[in-house]
Amino acid sequence: MAWTPPAPRMREYVQVLRAIWRCWKTGEKPEFEGPHYRFTLMTPNFAPEPIAAPPPAVMIAAVGPAMLRVAAEECDGVKLHGFCTRKYLTDEIMPRIEAGLAKAGRKRAQYEISGGGFLATGPDDEAVARRFEWVRQRVAFYGSTPAYYPVLAIHGLEDLGHKLNALTRQGRWSEMASEVPDDVAHLFAAVGRHDQIVAAIDGRFGGLVDALTLRGDGAGEVPPDLVQDIRRLPHTFRVFAQPN
Repeated sequence: MAWTPPAPRMREYVQVLRAIWRCWKTGEKPEFEGPHYRFTLMTPNFAPEPIAAPPPAVMIAAVGPAMLRVAAEECDGVKLHGFCTRKYLTDEIMPRIEAGLAKAGRKRAQYEISGGGFLATGPDDEAVARRFEWVRQRVAFYGSTPAYYPVLAIHGLEDLGHKLNALTRQGRWSEMASEVPDDVAHLFAAVGRHDQIVAAIDGRFGGLVDALTLRGDGAGEVPPDLVQDIRRLPHTFRVFAQPN
């Protein structure tokens, strides 16, 4: 299919999706026509019975300014990329989300921000160290991509991005992680054992995001009491616990 700028297409996709749901719920005449999508027919055979529940929440992933505007203006929430630091959240993402919500006439309290960094945790220091190396590898991989350079630039780390990109062009993938210092990897993650990670999450994500995904360390499931401790933080995180 022909390439078109992704943000305008995604905006229209969300709009036509909502038009379909309104048609099903209220019987509204289908008459959506845009540059990318056309919805002008709904045969009775394919229309489900209306239900009392509200329509599903729509969330999209976003990194750059254009898609963040779409997420804020059209959606009920945004899934932020793991390649994200707290400074990038506060200085670049939040102002765009707040501006988009204001334009759409909606409030932050009714909007969900999910993710925006990695978590490195486990039952002991060895497990945390393994997970932290996974974070380092992710930072190296994403940091080599020019589209993600703005995240590095806000910390004055543009040269690291160019160096990582050069390694990819030379096929030296196994050497990339070693170019990411500990302090840089820490910018992208909340790090600590199970008895430390709650405070680390609060310091890394607190006051900014509403939901996180907590993955196991490969040695077992995330303890249910740890999930509950995170949910009891003042910022009331929604936590999705998954095995590694």
